[in-house]
Amino acid sequence: MELKQLVSLLKKIDNPHEGMPQPIFDALCGVVAFVACELVVVDKKRGILLTWRNDRWWRGWHFPGGLLRYRESFDERIQAVAWKELGVNVEDYKLLFTKDCSQGARGHVVSLVFRCETAMKPKHGKFFKKMPKNIIDAHKEFWIKFEKLLNN
Repeated sequence: MELKQLVSLLKKIDNPHEGMPQPIFDALCGVVAFVACELVVVDKKRGILLTWRNDRWWRGWHFPGGLLRYRESFDERIQAVAWKELGVNVEDYKLLFTKDCSQGARGHVVSLVFRCETAMKPKHGKFFKKMPKNIIDAHKEFWIKFEKLLNN
């Protein structure tokens, strides 16, 4: 009976494309793997753009990113993250690598890491030429992997 109730309640989510209520998301984090689009915005002169995150999950510099919504394309998610977190549009992007973060603080996330370019000046974030000491642990590996790709 409880499973039928759960299914019935999940079907009542107004617009899953827009995301889901926080309590539902939090509950699903323990039982469902999510896909994240992570953005590596690079400026040849200034370095790599990171944004500051300070919430219940992480505190520190991180690569902007967001979880893919129901029936959302990668392009839609990349553009939404770029606009929401940086205040820019992305003209070009390329998938660099994937990372299975099955032991993440919030749950199981599969990250798709994209190199992105923009002609706009970011409204948020800071460029770094070296990895900052206070980058969140989950993104240290992204930085190291990206540097290796740049040097090859």
